Amino acid sequence: MGNETRRAYLHLATCPADEQLQLHALLTDRAFREAPAPSMPPQLRDDSLYTCDTFPVGTDEAGDSGEFAHTIMVRSLMERAPRASWRFWSGIGYADGIQVMGELNLHHPTLGPFPGLHDSLACDEDGRVWLSVTTVEGLLQRSTAGEAVDLAAVTGRQWELLISQAAQARTARRLHT
Repeated sequence: MGNETRRAYLHLATCPADEQLQLHALLTDRAFREAPAPSMPPQLRDDSLYTCDTFPVGTDEAGDSGEFAHTIMVRSLMERAPRASWRFWSGIGYADGIQVMGELNLHHPTLGPFPGLHDSLACDEDGRVWLSVTTVEGLLQRSTAGEAVDLAAVTGRQWELLISQAAQARTARRLHT
């Protein structure tokens, strides 16, 4: 049966002009398009959503590396646009007939990647963090034991806020010029 595909999304909050050409090439190579347009625009825009309808679930079979496609994409985003701020997630998919949760990564240039270069958060189709029963039970146990539990640290809320603020600031500057 092998790998199947799912949708992937990149909310590009900000991207410096000198990094846009390489990032545009990456997104074009991966068959991303600007939502809801049917293709990639000639130039990337800040605070825009780009989607891919055929993003691989599991390993990237075209790359022969055995790495997960999501991990490769996160690394490529960081390599090609290290000063950009973005949210990248893939929707729920199926591999060998088994449902696989979506994956979410965040990046802000002052904070770096979240949750890490080789890690991702489970998410739903809309990129909302999905906490497993095991994770929630662990957080409850830690809290019951008197440990301070910072849910924002578990879900990347600090990254989300900075990414949103960057997008809003860029949009405000664009409207005033």
